Amino acid sequence: MKTARRSMAGFTLLELMIVVIIVSIVTAVALPSYRGYAMRTSRAAAISDLQELTLFLERAFTAQGRYDDPASAGNLAAPLPFDTSPQGDANPRYNLALQTLAAASYTLQATPIGGQVADDECGVLRIDQAGTRCILAGSVCSTSASASERAQVEACW
Repeated sequence: MKTARRSMAGFTLLELMIVVIIVSIVTAVALPSYRGYAMRTSRAAAISDLQELTLFLERAFTAQGRYDDPASAGNLAAPLPFDTSPQGDANPRYNLALQTLAAASYTLQATPIGGQVADDECGVLRIDQAGTRCILAGSVCSTSASASERAQVEACW
């Protein structure tokens, strides 16, 4: 007569419990790391898309000598080629939009949506015609007088 009870797969209950505990520990460690990685990846895609939109606006400036449409001030001569990031993804993580637009200036903004809203480290990303990069989690920009604020912006960008 056997003293240990066997399950249908041949494992003892103790072995099964050990496996469940190990899987739980690995999941508890890996899941937050994966979420952080996914947020940083989505943020990198949004930054890349913002930079692509800045090139789009710079081409318009080169062609007509201004960012907006001379026939209708404050409007683009052509609409932005895309307004979500990552481009073409069925599950976008950021909305991209012009915050301001004038003859000689613009401000582009990437606002987190969905699960990306939990990215409280950086939050909303913003760039203007001068290349000034800002994060609105702390409302700090790359032109800040504070070295720690500039480092915070660089960590996000």
